[in-house]
Amino acid sequence: MGESLYQSVGLGGKNLRDDTLKVQRRLVLKGYSLGKVDGMCGRRTIAAIVSFQGTFLRKPDGLINPNGPTWQRLEGAVAAPAVAGAKSTPAPPPPPKVPVPQAKRSDKFTDLITAPPKNTINVGLSAVSNRYMFEKFGAPREAFAADCQPITNVALKAKLTTASVGPFRVTGMKPVVDSLATVMADVREKLPEIYSVLGTAGMLCCRFVRGSTTSISNHSWGSAVDLTLSGKLDIRGDGKVQTGLTLLAPLFNARGWYWGAGFPTEDGMHFEPSMSLLNQLAS
Repeated sequence: MGESLYQSVGLGGKNLRDDTLKVQRRLVLKGYSLGKVDGMCGRRTIAAIVSFQGTFLRKPDGLINPNGPTWQRLEGAVAAPAVAGAKSTPAPPPPPKVPVPQAKRSDKFTDLITAPPKNTINVGLSAVSNRYMFEKFGAPREAFAADCQPITNVALKAKLTTASVGPFRVTGMKPVVDSLATVMADVREKLPEIYSVLGTAGMLCCRFVRGSTTSISNHSWGSAVDLTLSGKLDIRGDGKVQTGLTLLAPLFNARGWYWGAGFPTEDGMHFEPSMSLLNQLAS
């Protein structure tokens, strides 16, 4: 299409409206379902970016940089380098394309199924409230927005760490990161196939809960993690979850972690310490 981006788009990007529209239009042309093309870089757009990157990157990061490899592939403009002093000659016409039957690919871990009934998951565990988080750890920053912003609370910053938990690295509250590493060790032992395709869409992100202007996401304290399987994000609020997440949830629950599929608005990719576990970690 011959256009360019001014700033980055996607997870942690600048997400200017015009840039986001350019990305959304190209993703739609490539067959990705985004809902409304509105210039707002929401979860569906980020999920589509991660899914698209998964076709050519080993570790998708959900971010498109101006003139970066993801943007170039969206544009379809990957040209061969020019050779100095060479004469240009017309390229021979391409050979006719012969259709090759393709088997429909199915990823057993990212296939979607109906979310399990809420009374069958997180048994004996309760989610952590904003009130508890503010009373226990203080406000991560003075004001919040829909997009990620940095922590400004100096005392809370001191509790953060960046470390590998096995299949990926995260930044979050140290006791929570340590607990997550324990869960990942369980996954590696009991679900090695899932362990091999596990990734993350992030842990620390100061922002509102998606769709709210009052509730603060527990990502703001670095005490929640969003998971990807084979580079794909599970879409929030569609009542469906990736099959692999239903297999992971019991291992998380066994270690005291709460699965976001139990929230009023289903959030299958999301896991966070339950109230009882966070009380234990905080002490």
